[in-house]
Amino acid sequence: NMEKRKKKIAKNDDRCAGCMLCVLSCSLFNFGVFNPEKSFISLDRDDRTTRFALSINYGECKSCGECIRACAYNALRWEDENPVN
Repeated sequence: NMEKRKKKIAKNDDRCAGCMLCVLSCSLFNFGVFNPEKSFISLDRDDRTTRFALSINYGECKSCGECIRACAYNALRWEDENPVN
């Protein structure tokens, strides 16, 4: 489905629990290994607020959607779909 490829993944840091499943699923699907350094998504934790921040490398991202499927917290979604409140 070529239309899916053009889609952009949107993130909602407020919903992120820091579980790393999106990061690991990305590297596994795209490179066959569990390696956060190969992932197109990175996760940072703000020590001051103890909140998590997701970063997506849109230049490299294949828009496969594996990260969206992996996330149990609805922190990731397709940009053109309605956000989950």
